[in-house]
Amino acid sequence: MTASALHRVGQFWRHASARVTPAERATAARVLGPELAPLFAQLPINDQRHGLDVLDTVTRLEGQPSRLLQQAALLHDVGKAGARFSVVDRSLTVFLQAALPRILQSMLAARPAFARRFEIYRDHARIGAETLHTLGAHELAAVVAEHHIADPTLEVTRHLKRADGRN
Repeated sequence: MTASALHRVGQFWRHASARVTPAERATAARVLGPELAPLFAQLPINDQRHGLDVLDTVTRLEGQPSRLLQQAALLHDVGKAGARFSVVDRSLTVFLQAALPRILQSMLAARPAFARRFEIYRDHARIGAETLHTLGAHELAAVVAEHHIADPTLEVTRHLKRADGRN
């Protein structure tokens, strides 16, 4: 099995078995503050776990990461919340997109409800940025908006991408 495939299997397992402790929720609430903490609370447990893991990686890599970077670690995937994609949906989509894109396209054409959820999932960076802009978190919105582009302009985003890529 290739390193990429092993990474994806591990990622599936981490998402499928995700747990978040009350202490971790309290840490997220402290980092995010009262305006942003409800966004984290609305995420599925596996996305909360992922955000906390990215936060842990950011802290290990950066030592004393900025509050903006910590918040971005926790909320970079906030736009996925509306997709209501299960771990299986996500894994299947990632696999099909990489290995069998024509089958994915056929599936999207045959299942309009799944296609709508997929569009949200695929466009989560823009959706998350819009949500954050609405709350007045403009700097954070800028980081979230560019966290999937190949060459982000913001240094904070480059640090986030490095940590996210390890999770």
